Amino acid sequence: MNEPWNARRILTDLATPELRTTILTEFWKAGDAQAKALATAHLAKSMRFRTETIKKATPGKKGEWLASRIAAPELEQALEIALMAYHTKHARELMGAFLDEWKIPHEDGSIEVDDYEAPTAEMVIAAIEALRSRFTIDAMRLYLASAGLIMGAGEAKWRDATWAGVDAAQA
Repeated sequence: MNEPWNARRILTDLATPELRTTILTEFWKAGDAQAKALATAHLAKSMRFRTETIKKATPGKKGEWLASRIAAPELEQALEIALMAYHTKHARELMGAFLDEWKIPHEDGSIEVDDYEAPTAEMVIAAIEALRSRFTIDAMRLYLASAGLIMGAGEAKWRDATWAGVDAAQA
């Protein structure tokens, strides 16, 4: 496995510039108030804008600004939230398909139970093969890297299995 997948790497290595802006725009639409306030303060300071200028901008414009500052370590939490928000809004079918393959109970892509087994690398790779005709490799890699980052924070098995799938799906 290469270097670990953090939100910045996922967004720069696995998302086109257009998709990256779409994902980061979701942060401004669905992020919690505290995370948005921190991101607003960072953008205002780094871009030398008034805070009010940032607040008044459209979510799309703020997504572009966030993309322009993607390398800032202070924005990692905002980037993670953006990935989660994007997938829950735009990739529910994909998430649900993977969860079905892994036999994890869910409601429209959202896990609804507390007690379930994380998938193994073999299960992830099998799911990629099973879902190739329904979803693009790029979309699956983006999801698997994001799932490993978010779910792997609480359980390393998720991270290890899904990130192995990201690597395996490069072909």
